[in-house]
Amino acid sequence: MYLGDVRNVLKLIDAHDDEDAEAAEAEFEEEGLDNQFVLEENDTLIGVSGFRTVPATDGTCWLSWTYLDQAVIGKGRGGAMIREVFDAARDVGGRKMFAKVSDYEDPEQGPIYARAMQAYRALGFEEELVGKEFYDKGENQHILGFRLKQRPEDAPDEMTAEKPTIRFNGLFEIAETDGAYTFNWDVAKSSLLGRRSFSSEDLDIGLQAVRDQGGRKVFLTFPANLPLIHKPLQQAGFKYVGRLADYYEDGLDELHFVHELDVARELDT
Repeated sequence: MYLGDVRNVLKLIDAHDDEDAEAAEAEFEEEGLDNQFVLEENDTLIGVSGFRTVPATDGTCWLSWTYLDQAVIGKGRGGAMIREVFDAARDVGGRKMFAKVSDYEDPEQGPIYARAMQAYRALGFEEELVGKEFYDKGENQHILGFRLKQRPEDAPDEMTAEKPTIRFNGLFEIAETDGAYTFNWDVAKSSLLGRRSFSSEDLDIGLQAVRDQGGRKVFLTFPANLPLIHKPLQQAGFKYVGRLADYYEDGLDELHFVHELDVARELDT
């Protein structure tokens, strides 16, 4: 994809979902066009796809905005396009690719992403996690995974536990959602007198800040080899959602947690 393609790409996406077009435009401006591709036929743009690599992982990628012109859907173009994306990801060291799919049902058109889900499954993606009402009330997020490279036979089943000092440093509303938030966190320098990790009180401060902004849910993710996170998460009311297998590297999954602020408000009243 080149800069001159962006206008037609956004027009193509907008024909499917105007909110996705707005989000895609913001992403292209913020993250650039590296590893983003267009599909052309007879000098006409008929598709878009690509991938984004995940920093601090061993070849983990997310499938980017993937759409086809309505006129060519169902003719095999989409599968061929995504297989080309797989090859491009492998060329830069891609190990595993994930895709996000909404199960939104339009009042007139029905489940508008059902065809995309079928296409991903046909290509070999497997569902690994469902985020209930992630995007909005009644709209779940399905995360699917696909191995770009075969898992080595000697890959560990799980990584050695670590106990770093984790500190939260902000919060933000997750893009493309209505009232779903997450917290930024990083690994801080350890102190002999300081706490080893975050506490339930730290989480409560963040949860109250989200409530103050009208948030609906808080989603958090952590590597699976951090045993100290579980107790404070449970004390603060977070629930375990599921995991993405081998997310950071083979043997190191990503754990997903959620806090239902809507439920908490109902209990308070």
